[in-house]
Amino acid sequence: MNVTMVSPAQVEPRQPLAVVITGDESGLRHLAELLAPYLPVMDGATNDDRWLSTREAAEYAGTTPRALHKAMSARAIHFEQDTPGGKAWFKRADVDAWRRGERQGAGRLAA
Repeated sequence: MNVTMVSPAQVEPRQPLAVVITGDESGLRHLAELLAPYLPVMDGATNDDRWLSTREAAEYAGTTPRALHKAMSARAIHFEQDTPGGKAWFKRADVDAWRRGERQGAGRLAA
């Protein structure tokens, strides 16, 4: 398997780094290392199933807070509250399930 790479020293400024990889995993790893400084940093909080406020959950779902409130009233989405009538919190997995049309929260009661 061949890996043909052009080192950054051989590339003119503002010219794309030409990397041709043909089936070699070490070449892919090297490409990932070269691209890593240009990619946004993904910490654990952005990838895991963290709690979202109503506004954040609505934005994540691509809908409005009003639509999310309707889903809460219909118990179509699982949410939690610190106190009755207090601020609602959602897990990303529950928002994803609601977007897929699954009634994941149907059997659970909001706290």
